[in-house]
Amino acid sequence: GEALAAGIGRAYRRSLLNPTRQLKKQLESLRRLFTHHQRFSEAAWSAAAPHFVQRSYQAGGHIIAAGDRVSRIGFMVSGLARYYYLTREGKEFNKAFAPPGHPLTSIIALVTGQPSPFHIQALAPSDCLFMAYEEWVALCDQHPQWGLLGRHLLEQLAIKKEGRESDFLLLSAQERYEKFLVEYGEIADSLPNYHIASYLGITEVGLSRIRRRLGLTTHNSG
Repeated sequence: GEALAAGIGRAYRRSLLNPTRQLKKQLESLRRLFTHHQRFSEAAWSAAAPHFVQRSYQAGGHIIAAGDRVSRIGFMVSGLARYYYLTREGKEFNKAFAPPGHPLTSIIALVTGQPSPFHIQALAPSDCLFMAYEEWVALCDQHPQWGLLGRHLLEQLAIKKEGRESDFLLLSAQERYEKFLVEYGEIADSLPNYHIASYLGITEVGLSRIRRRLGLTTHNSG
């Protein structure tokens, strides 16, 4: 037992002393995540790899805080995060959730130079890769495969934004929850009910009533 523990400890220390190996593994994971949207030639991927930097966050850590000036675009490699607004009264409203493969940035802040209007907070230990926005734009301009990925990501963000607006205007709370389960089915069970309720724009009590009507009695307390 002691020998095994010592071996694990040595391996962990080696990983800390070899960030290049860790970064390489993160890049391989990100490439696999991107294949759902875009495949890359070795040349296109090799052009991007040197520009990525890796960052890790503990649960509760902020990847971006409201008021930050944002100059880079990031991607969740492993873990989970939420986008949320914080009012002057201290009330939180969840805007979106970011599972692996999801972009991590504020488009408003990147494009206009204004401070980010929202926070991005890790909900679980998370590994992320970031690139300076100027380098990202140049990469998309110079390599069609990266340009296609960039366009796809922007399209998905626009579709999601329009969908959220119409959902709040046209759907009942139960219908919004049912749509949430379709969109975020893979992570729904790992989210506390109060985070889901905040995303849906209802109280946790209201969500509990909806779940009972649907026969979902398990409580996710976080």
